[in-house]
Amino acid sequence: MNRVRDYRALEREYITGDMSLRELCRRHGVTAHSAVVVQARQGNWAEKRRVYRARASATFIQHHADRAAAREAEVRDHAIEAIDEAITKFRADLLATEKKLIDGAWVEVPALRITPRDLALLIDRLQILFGRPSQIREGRGFAATVTSEPLPLDALQKIAELTRGLGTPPPEHTSGLPYIREKRPD
Repeated sequence: MNRVRDYRALEREYITGDMSLRELCRRHGVTAHSAVVVQARQGNWAEKRRVYRARASATFIQHHADRAAAREAEVRDHAIEAIDEAITKFRADLLATEKKLIDGAWVEVPALRITPRDLALLIDRLQILFGRPSQIREGRGFAATVTSEPLPLDALQKIAELTRGLGTPPPEHTSGLPYIREKRPD
């Protein structure tokens, strides 16, 4: 019995599916699959399937990339908002104080809930988020040589003291900060 086949439907199913021609014939009850093979060869079904899969793959990749870019933008926006809120809170905390009992006396002390270290860590994370280096280090040095011999350490210290206006601190200077001699008007 010679049955008329809907080759367009078979072609569409073959191109969009992943079955072989023999399996396609079996699924549709075609016993002599040679007629379908001839139609497939003449209609270039294999090439159409390859193009369809490449297009579908490219569409999937583009869709996936778009979703990933949108998600990354959303994460960046949230991070910036969180850091902005932390900076605002930190600024408000700079003025805030609270009373604490210290050595039997009530003392007003700053009420820092977000510390400068916490804020620096947040900003550091923001740098990483935008692909910038998280830590910038700077090294400074001083070297002086006379001919090929380096200057002695005490000479370098004396040069540093003279250029900075530093001197030997008086006994009442107990701060950990460097002592700077007051300049007297001449």
